[in-house]
Amino acid sequence: MRKYIIFSGFLMVILYSCNKKTYNDYPEVIHDELAYKLDLPDTVIVNKPYKVMVEFQSDFDTIMPAVQIDASDSTKVRLITYYRYEPVKAPMKSLSELVRIDSTFVLNKNFEIENFVFKEKGEFIFCGFIKDVIMYNHYNEKGIRDTVSFDHRKQQIFKKVVVVE
Repeated sequence: MRKYIIFSGFLMVILYSCNKKTYNDYPEVIHDELAYKLDLPDTVIVNKPYKVMVEFQSDFDTIMPAVQIDASDSTKVRLITYYRYEPVKAPMKSLSELVRIDSTFVLNKNFEIENFVFKEKGEFIFCGFIKDVIMYNHYNEKGIRDTVSFDHRKQQIFKKVVVVE
C-alpha cells in the first residue's frame, strides 16, 4: 500500500511539472474532418502575389469523385466549396475576426488560389475553409423520390505566415 501511495505521489509530481502551457497563434480548429496539404511559403514578401496550392482528401472520394462529370448516378450529388478569408494578424484570438472575401466551387481535389497578396508586413494567419457535401436521393418502390439526405465534411485551414519587405 505504501508503495502505491509513493508511486501515485511521484506520478502526480511528474504530470504537473511536465504540464507546459502551449501558445497557439490561432483558435482551436473546430472542423478537422479532411486530410489536406497547403503549399504556401512560411515567409512571403509584402504586396507580392502568390499562388496557393491546396490538396485534400475526403471520405466521400470512395463514393464519388470530386469532379462530378458522370451524371449516370442520379441518386448522389456532391458539391465542394472553398471559402477564402482575409489574412488575420497573429495571434488570432477568435473566429469572429474572420472576414470572408469570397467562395468558389471546387472542381478538383487539387486547386489553386491565384494572386493571394499580403498587404502589410508582420505575422499573419492564412485562413480558409473547405466544405464537402454529398446529397443522397432515396426512391420508393414506384421510382418516386421520397427522401433526400445530406452528409458533410468540413475543414478549417490555418497557417502562420511572416510577411517581410
